[in-house]
Amino acid sequence: MRLEVLKQKRLLAPFLVGCLSLLLFFAHTGLPIFAAETQTEKKETAEPKESFNLILPYTDITVGQGQEVTMDTEVVNRTKNPVQVGLSIEGAPQGWEVGFNSRYPSYPVRSVMVQGEKSQTIEFKAKVPDNTKPGNYETKVSAKDDSGKTSYTEKIVFRVTSKKVETGGLKLTSQYPVLTTPSGQTLKFTVDLKNETNKPLTASLVAQAPTGWAVRFKPQFGDTQISSIQLKENATETLSLEIDSPARADAAEYPLTVRARAGAFEASTNLKVTLRGVTDLKMGTASGTLNTSVTAGQKTPVPFLVANAGTAPVRNLAFITKKPDKWTIDFKPDKIDSLNPGEVREISMEITAPARAIAGDYAITVAANSADTNKSVDFRVTVSTATLWGWIGAAIVAAVVLGLGIVFVRLGRR
Repeated sequence: MRLEVLKQKRLLAPFLVGCLSLLLFFAHTGLPIFAAETQTEKKETAEPKESFNLILPYTDITVGQGQEVTMDTEVVNRTKNPVQVGLSIEGAPQGWEVGFNSRYPSYPVRSVMVQGEKSQTIEFKAKVPDNTKPGNYETKVSAKDDSGKTSYTEKIVFRVTSKKVETGGLKLTSQYPVLTTPSGQTLKFTVDLKNETNKPLTASLVAQAPTGWAVRFKPQFGDTQISSIQLKENATETLSLEIDSPARADAAEYPLTVRARAGAFEASTNLKVTLRGVTDLKMGTASGTLNTSVTAGQKTPVPFLVANAGTAPVRNLAFITKKPDKWTIDFKPDKIDSLNPGEVREISMEITAPARAIAGDYAITVAANSADTNKSVDFRVTVSTATLWGWIGAAIVAAVVLGLGIVFVRLGRR
């Protein structure tokens, strides 16, 4: 028994010594023990061969004469750093409108910047002219990054037919596409969005309005603001579109575009807002004071200003006054046919107080009226008597005093 144990120990001893020697050799040379795992890690951290991918969902399309093809194209960045990808169209048939556009708003695009490990979606659009003969047409889409490391070329075949292709998708309409209101008011359009496919769709909603306008989508019955809506197959949803126009917007016509998108399906409708503007009439004097002085019995011209500080013109503006009895007030001119926004006019108000008016302060009211607006201001008029009448009055007073003195003297003697 002891002899067998000793034999086994003798056999194990060289094996243990060999393993120990191998460990010491790897430790001394610095070679990796788990080379396979290290290679796997290197593969996982290695940069991809392609910096980006270009994804065109459809490359063989049947389309009718005069129709437009629109499809989302995706540029995917395979790296961790931003990549700029240039886009070009080659071999487009003569007379065709073919190119890439941004989504919202839609602008022609020839280059796309994609952030690291992100994707950017753009639109490929091709408009087939009405007079295109039926047949097969080809065009090439090329994409290349700015470093020249990766490039793509995709061929798209258009099979043009004489009959328009029924595409289905979305339909967006408005029963009343034009509304009129004064500036600064809220308008409410009603639009119908129809799903013309046999499957449910989730449609996003976007409105392109002038700068400074606020636009809100809401359900027809409800006050919740929404940016998308779910549509059942072959169903129609009625939406409310609320628009706040700026208070200082000029009187003019303003176009708006409403778009709905669900995947590759898109629909749009054009609306129009006609603003009448607002009137804001101002009246006063150049000095800013609303008082003047006149002499009794004499015509005194008093200049004052009328200004339109609104955004709509004021038409047929006339002047009237509220004045003391027997006073005369004339205006030159006595009427303004049209006062445009930002326009200022000077009016001469000719005041005549009666010759025998008592000196002092009087109040008159000047009003400017038209079918569009009205405005009134109060003037304080200080009346003084003429010099001749002053001397006559003084003489009368002196004569009265003198006469009374004579009477008292005579009565005193008796």
